[in-house]
Amino acid sequence: MSQTSKRMFGCIKFSKLRIQPIRLFKAEKRWAISVYEKTDENPKLVIFLKTENEGNDVMRQLKMKDSVLDVGEKNEKNLSCYLNSESKEEDVDLEMIRLFNYLSDLFNNKTVTVWIRPFRIATSHFLFSNLPFESCLFFKILGKETVLSNTLTSQLLDMLKPTIGVTLKCRVEKGFNQRSIFNLKRINVANAKWVTFDDLLNMNCERAFFKKHSFTQEDVKQFINHWMAGSNPKLMHLRLNCFKLEPNWEHILEGIEYNVWDEKENKKRPRNFQNHYIYSTEEIDCKNGLDFERKSDGMIGTVIHQSDQIDFVVWHDIQF
Repeated sequence: MSQTSKRMFGCIKFSKLRIQPIRLFKAEKRWAISVYEKTDENPKLVIFLKTENEGNDVMRQLKMKDSVLDVGEKNEKNLSCYLNSESKEEDVDLEMIRLFNYLSDLFNNKTVTVWIRPFRIATSHFLFSNLPFESCLFFKILGKETVLSNTLTSQLLDMLKPTIGVTLKCRVEKGFNQRSIFNLKRINVANAKWVTFDDLLNMNCERAFFKKHSFTQEDVKQFINHWMAGSNPKLMHLRLNCFKLEPNWEHILEGIEYNVWDEKENKKRPRNFQNHYIYSTEEIDCKNGLDFERKSDGMIGTVIHQSDQIDFVVWHDIQF
């Protein structure tokens, strides 16, 4: 990419590199675009857009069409694009669009994921209206210092239309009521007091993680019983934090026949459960999990308590 000649551009463009969705990040005073390969959890390239020079460790400069990028001495994968200190947010967004156009064409990938702070949503209409992406897989809203409103969430859902999931790692306003996210494959809510038991039963998610919720052991018991009766057929993994003490499994699984997993005697499911995310993979050790069968389809469910959380996983590819 450093040579940016038409020949070099063509070589990279048609090399069939397996690139993940291009990640866009909008924080308080920094914008960034990141490129990941399919086989690597670490970004291959990050371009930071800045409105003032924050250092002088430039090793060399690259020209990418009309943009000049500084390559630092410490990490050649991190590039910096400096804009005029008087630049407004729309000017920075315009530069981000230019860089996205170049990278998406170079790597033949127009899918995106978005990380954004709540207060940036209202001012990002220009960016998302002019960014020529084909689809947004998911977005993540970050920031403990501000409160996310229904209005801003609706705006972002309308602008990006995520196809896989939503992560809300921020506080939400009182009366927050965005039930449409429960129809996505993945949701992660850091402040889930607003999520109800009916939401759990009616969600179509494959993976759902809730922190700072109001659910009790009795809710877990009822949810498992509803699952045993056939609810939540798509569910692969439900995670509930805020359970510091070991749950009373005898009470939760009352009336359900369950087994303790044993590597030597019980090989009906593997020891580890894997969650495959867009940029990473999580492996959950289910050695101490309790297994039970849903009679209607033979599906195996496993519950396990580790640290301060309850994990309920479903082994869709394995049956008794």
